[in-house]
Amino acid sequence: MDAQGDAGAQGGSQGPRPSNKRLQQTQAQVDEVVGIMKVNVEKVLERDQKLSQLDDRADALQEGASQFEKSAATLKRKYWWKNIKMMIIMCAIVVILIIIIVLWAGGK
Repeated sequence: MDAQGDAGAQGGSQGPRPSNKRLQQTQAQVDEVVGIMKVNVEKVLERDQKLSQLDDRADALQEGASQFEKSAATLKRKYWWKNIKMMIIMCAIVVILIIIIVLWAGGK
């Protein structure tokens, strides 16, 4: 019976082994999931940093666009006035030429 008892003891020791193996498999799966989660958290942090940088760049572009709009409006007004002045000068020259032609034709 001792031999059978030993065999029974070995069979009894085999009972914990499958649960121990299952525990090791579960622990390996948990370790894998933890590793994946760490990688995911790192990626989320990198993404957050990139989004923050992108937001800063967008703010800078918005500021530049606003400054450009102001400069463009100022330049537009400046050249609009130059154009009006040129039109007034050309009209004055045409009026003077007409007066000269009328006086010259009337003098004959």
